[in-house]
Amino acid sequence: MKEIHSIIKEVCEELGIKMSLLSKDWIVMLEKGDKTRFIAGYKFDGNSHALGEVMDDKYAMYEVLSKKGIPVIEHTIAFRPSNHNEYAKTANRYENILEYFQNHKEDIVVKANNSTCGNEVFHITTKEDLRKILDQLFVENFSISLCPFYSIQTEYRLIYLGNECVLLYGKKRPVVIGNGKNTIRELLRQFNPTFFQNKLEEEFYNRILTVGEKYEYTWQFNLSKGSIPFEEKNTALKERLLHLGNIISREIGLKFCSVDIILTDQDELLVMELNSGVMMSNYMKIMPNGREIAHTIYKRAIEEMFQEEA
Repeated sequence: MKEIHSIIKEVCEELGIKMSLLSKDWIVMLEKGDKTRFIAGYKFDGNSHALGEVMDDKYAMYEVLSKKGIPVIEHTIAFRPSNHNEYAKTANRYENILEYFQNHKEDIVVKANNSTCGNEVFHITTKEDLRKILDQLFVENFSISLCPFYSIQTEYRLIYLGNECVLLYGKKRPVVIGNGKNTIRELLRQFNPTFFQNKLEEEFYNRILTVGEKYEYTWQFNLSKGSIPFEEKNTALKERLLHLGNIISREIGLKFCSVDIILTDQDELLVMELNSGVMMSNYMKIMPNGREIAHTIYKRAIEEMFQEEA
């Protein structure tokens, strides 16, 4: 949070806004004239509270987008079995989820319904792992989302501000190819030195990959998991991404948020999720001009917050 607070402080000085950190620095209160605005974590004033709740609920957002006819990753929802129900204590307490698992070729993704940054997200291919992960997730979560596993070429993030896409970038997973000389550790640190610099201490990463051998550090595309952002050069693909993002923005009335879209191996674009909080911390660390871009975007967001009526 320190880096975003540093940027907000700079913006406030530029715009003549009084900034106060509250609630153990989680809340930023901004005051200018007779207007007071708030930033909670990475969530800026702008979107309505209800819309923010919908965006952060993976299943609810899926239903909204489906209702609008927007191509989206299929989701279904499951709720924590009641501890007061004897049925919940039996081995069959997840029979509906197991049925969903079997109907999708025993290859699904299970995630906390309100998770962020790729946390509490699991690719499941065995019944044993499914039961174990369900038990784990339901300790802390009342609901979870289930979706089929999609074979993904690339994941993209589009940041929208005032119905305009102000940033579009792709995410490249930490996948390395052996050259017969370098260890897995060395290859991953070449791929993303910022993320892997103080990681990979286990003996396993001393192994040298043979020529052409592939190693995938993770199946997820999150920057917080070691992926790196890149600028998409394919003009036609960028137009397709913007077309889909603009439809979402227009149909739902986005103010300031991010939209994650996947490109499948079948060349299909599907919305994965929307995020009411605009987090750029990892982007800033990796991209050479990332902090400057973040400063520009956050400044515009704050300016728009104060232009709107209370």
